[in-house]
Amino acid sequence: MNRVSVENPDDDDNRIFLTRPVTPLRLSPLLGIKPHVMLAELMKRNVFLQLREIVSDSDAKEIARSHHRILVIQEPQ
Repeated sequence: MNRVSVENPDDDDNRIFLTRPVTPLRLSPLLGIKPHVMLAELMKRNVFLQLREIVSDSDAKEIARSHHRILVIQEPQ
C-alpha cells in the first residue's frame, strides 16, 4: 500500500512526508514538478533512473532541498 501525504497541515516548515520506496514518480508531485523534470535533475547529478526505480535517500533529500522542501522518509507500517 502506498501512503503518501502532502504536508502536515499543522506545520509551516515545508516538510513533506513519503513512505518507502521513494521513486521519481511518487516524489515529483509532492515537489510540484513533473516527473521528467525530476529525472533531468537527477541526470545532472549523474544519477540515471527510470520513473519507477528507487531513488537513494540522499539524492531524494537533495532534490527536495533544491525545491525548498524538507523530505521526511518514513518506513512503511
